[in-house]
Amino acid sequence: MKRKFFLIFYYGIAYYLPDSYTPIVGKISNKIRVYCVKNIFKSCGRIRTINRRVFFGGGGGIEMGDGSGIGARTSIPNDTIIGKNVTISRDVFMLNRNFVYDRTDIPMNNQGKHPSKQIIIEDDCWIGLRAIITPGRIIKKGSIIAMGTVLVKDFPEYSVVGGNPSKLIKSRK
Repeated sequence: MKRKFFLIFYYGIAYYLPDSYTPIVGKISNKIRVYCVKNIFKSCGRIRTINRRVFFGGGGGIEMGDGSGIGARTSIPNDTIIGKNVTISRDVFMLNRNFVYDRTDIPMNNQGKHPSKQIIIEDDCWIGLRAIITPGRIIKKGSIIAMGTVLVKDFPEYSVVGGNPSKLIKSRK
């Protein structure tokens, strides 16, 4: 019951409050959103930022570690795991499933969806502006996903990844 209350409050009011960086009211707006998600997510550390218009569905399966933050207008699937000290920029879109399209004798929109695949973002990662994360990705510790990247495969720890489709740009180690 408590979780439902906070979901209603979050999507009804807190979702629309000013950006966290807005002078005077931004910090208060962020504190309200953070308090809401602490009562919605499966587990939360000391979250730094939940910016305006972050969409996470029911949110009951999301885990988020200490020092992490989510930028404005980001969409996160319900079963995502976000590690410690993760920075997720604005307008990031994460998907946990795709449509089935194998048969040509049935319209694609009637073929259903593949099973959900969890996204895991390990500690100390940075996801850049407007990145798209495809289902089942594991973003390894210390990685940077450049802005505009379409992440279609996994990369080793401390990778700097960019492009569409995603490619290794360099290693941070």
